[in-house]
Amino acid sequence: MPTITDRRPRRGLPVAPVAAALAGWLGVTALTALAVQPETVVALGNPAALAAADDGALVSAGRAYLVIRPAAPGAVRRLYAGGAWLVLPAPGTGCLGAR
Repeated sequence: MPTITDRRPRRGLPVAPVAAALAGWLGVTALTALAVQPETVVALGNPAALAAADDGALVSAGRAYLVIRPAAPGAVRRLYAGGAWLVLPAPGTGCLGAR
């Protein structure tokens, strides 16, 4: 007969390790964007401010993101200076797969 002190086994994935893995992956990817000059980047933040920060070719934009092909080296730093809170490398063809 179960009592109050009996513990039930947990089901599903533990939240802390999954969150730590996701945060680590995002951190490594963001540092990669700084170290390597990616062909296309996804910048999260205000799209109007981000577009003004770098005059590269616009691939796609949404309410809180901008996908851009940078015009010159150093675009990731310019995007961060322009208000981006995260800049990640995007696939070479952009998120939508069209060139």
